Amino acid sequence: MVDILTYYDQHPINEFAINDALLRAGKRLDNLVPEDLFAYDQDHYGGLAAVDALAKSAAIGASDRVLDVCSGMGGPARYVAYRHGCRVMGLELNRSRALAAARLTARVGLNKEVSFVCGDATCMPFESQTFTRVISQEAFLHVGDKEALFDNCQRVLTRGGRLTFTDWVASPRLSASERMLLSKGMAAIAIHQEDEYVSYLCAAGLSGIEVEDLSVWWAGILRKRLEMYRETSQDTERLFGAARYRAFMSAYEIFVGVIEEGKLGGARFTAWRLA
Repeated sequence: MVDILTYYDQHPINEFAINDALLRAGKRLDNLVPEDLFAYDQDHYGGLAAVDALAKSAAIGASDRVLDVCSGMGGPARYVAYRHGCRVMGLELNRSRALAAARLTARVGLNKEVSFVCGDATCMPFESQTFTRVISQEAFLHVGDKEALFDNCQRVLTRGGRLTFTDWVASPRLSASERMLLSKGMAAIAIHQEDEYVSYLCAAGLSGIEVEDLSVWWAGILRKRLEMYRETSQDTERLFGAARYRAFMSAYEIFVGVIEEGKLGGARFTAWRLA
């Protein structure tokens, strides 16, 4: 079974791949602007359109202090700061990705607006009521302790602050064996149904919960992403070896299959801290 740190240490979307893509596009790595990264650094589903939709649901403005939980390579954090003029902090468990995110951010001159901390989402290293907005994209499936996760999201939000995140949502038809395969191959250790997520949010003291179904949109996106991973096989094999590439692709093909069969979908959740 692949653990979460190894899974993202050996992910096809990584700092080396981003730099190679920039060089192939004729960019100089010592003379980049934020827009140069946007086509390559969005390690989530839907690219900039998805970040725009998330930011709209979160009602992010220039005065907000935003926390991006499980921020990965930092693409959404940089884009949100650049697009909306706000300050963004990224929290990322994987140290190599947190460091890579900081390097990419410095290269495009956004290190005053965007910063990163390596830390655990179930024990956030921030004081209470630090952020007006908390966001995340397709990451909470990796977090087993949802009670601690959402308690921390609620704790670090200011009163009147908003949590907005996207994640996988299971159908009752998703079998135990399919859950095990996704856990083993993609470190998806905690896949939940929509009503389970709503219960976790309520238990954390969050309210005004809204849910938007993204399943149809994701089905098309993920099939295209699977093809992208196939097209970049040589780069991934060169970095991590043929065996790791085959294991990654095998798990991803299972993932796309259960999405297309309607056993697994996606949703955007929004909730408020009112008290």
